Amino acid sequence: MIVLGLNSVFHESSAALVVDGHVVSAAEEERFTRRKHAKAAAVDNAHVLPEESIRFCLAEACVKAADIDRISYSYDPGLRSEKFLVDTMSVPGDWGSQDGENIFLESLSKVPDALCEALGADIPITYVRHHLAHAASVYYTSCPRDAALLVADGIGENAATVLFSGADGRLEVLEEIEYPHSLGFLWEKLSTFLGFTEYDACKVMGLAGYGDASEYARAFSEFVQVDGPRYTMDLDVLRFRLPDTEPLARLLGAPRRTGEPIEQRHADIAATLQDTTNKIMLNLVRHTYELRPVKDLGLAGGVGLNCTTNYLLKELGPFERIHIPSAPHDGGTAIGGALWVTSCAGMTDWRAQRSPYTGPRFSDEEMCSALSVVPWSVETPGDLYEQVAGLLCADAIVGWFQGRMEYGPRALGNRSLLADPRNPAMREILNQKIKHREHFRPFAPSVLAEYADEWFDIGRPSSALEAMLFATPIRPGLAGRIPAVAHADGTARVQIVRAEANPRFHELITRFYRRTGVPMVLNTSFNDSEPIVCTPEDAVRTFLSTRIDALVLGDRLVRRTGALAGELRGPVAAEPELVPSSAARL
Repeated sequence: MIVLGLNSVFHESSAALVVDGHVVSAAEEERFTRRKHAKAAAVDNAHVLPEESIRFCLAEACVKAADIDRISYSYDPGLRSEKFLVDTMSVPGDWGSQDGENIFLESLSKVPDALCEALGADIPITYVRHHLAHAASVYYTSCPRDAALLVADGIGENAATVLFSGADGRLEVLEEIEYPHSLGFLWEKLSTFLGFTEYDACKVMGLAGYGDASEYARAFSEFVQVDGPRYTMDLDVLRFRLPDTEPLARLLGAPRRTGEPIEQRHADIAATLQDTTNKIMLNLVRHTYELRPVKDLGLAGGVGLNCTTNYLLKELGPFERIHIPSAPHDGGTAIGGALWVTSCAGMTDWRAQRSPYTGPRFSDEEMCSALSVVPWSVETPGDLYEQVAGLLCADAIVGWFQGRMEYGPRALGNRSLLADPRNPAMREILNQKIKHREHFRPFAPSVLAEYADEWFDIGRPSSALEAMLFATPIRPGLAGRIPAVAHADGTARVQIVRAEANPRFHELITRFYRRTGVPMVLNTSFNDSEPIVCTPEDAVRTFLSTRIDALVLGDRLVRRTGALAGELRGPVAAEPELVPSSAARL
């Protein structure tokens, strides 16, 4: 059975191909179009399909459109029509208004025709409830047959959080929390209040490490009330559907405008948001366990990208194991929807797909062709790993492009920029000279699985540690040895690297360890203010337009002459003064 899974309802448009229960290929549209999030979350574009991702998925599996048995679309228009409530505080013709809703439903009604035109075939479509697709994305890939599932994001059809039971391959709703009580929307609103975009929760998470959550706790209690597993959000203050921030400003002070300096109060607001999220999610996890007391919890939805909360849930929650897919955000629903449809047909290949490496791969000839425009000599070293380890020890920043592209928002060693975590200046060099992003943003360590627990308080085991989804405390006395990956709050967003999961990346880190005694490298996504690179041409273009020192495509290495050890980069500006949080992690 061949199922094509699609997500295009809001953002993070994506496609996945599932054959007899096995995920053969999956990718996000932004990697091909080079537009972040693929498209805006507008009321009129639910039928705008991830056509490039579809083409890749079919080509990778050598499947023609006529071979597809069914298409899953990770949204249920019927449920939306049944559940939608007009939000009186909304912009006419936009989200929440009746006119906007009519436009949205009309766009959803265009999906079959758009698919028929794109594929040249009329294929049956199954509309899968949005949160069900999220739950399926973790249940069928990572969890045992008996599990509980918690999905939390902005909004699906009308729910913002849904609790599921997973039993013998079936998923059933236990409880749901509907709009406006949305953690995802709370993060979007506060992100824009702090001068970022609605997509910049990751920036706010980084900023929270410098703040004091007690400073705005009373103000937050005016618009977020937490009572055990129940929580409510006050639309009179938050006004999710409006750009208006005046009620929030009365409680939190003036909003920060984009480009204005970041002050200590901004970090304190971010820390309070993080603390509020921790409390709500921990209460929800405990309540989920009361309803479904099993050993395993699957976590999905955009809130599942919050590494600080995830670690707290793993360590303090009642479940023995927590599972999170590499793409817990909306992009992951393409896989989840397809696996749900496959399961309904009785063809689940249980836990057949764990690897995040489901994207495009390229031949040696394609990589050679891309390198033909580079003005420096291209080498094929006899011992590539030793050469690259030496470059990292010499403070080079290396673009590392290998194998199949990762699925999800994190670079996991196949489309990565690598550096020496021991260099205290490396974070500032990367943020200012390569990534062009805020100084407070942390970088992740990719650490050999064999030594991870010696350096980090890994705690309870989880396969999601391999997907960079937990902010893990650094062992006492060791943060000073790896300052480039140590966040202000004493944690690091660890990726554990196993030899069987990514042998080339594991071997490179092993060589670095033999030279330095430090079993990890700094790993950040291979990009510069754009989606992570997808093709060899993307990698070469980013290499040439930034101050990356060296590029590795497969077995080939090219070095930028005269750029090592910061010769080309120049001085790094001093960071603005922010006070690291002294609050306990748990």
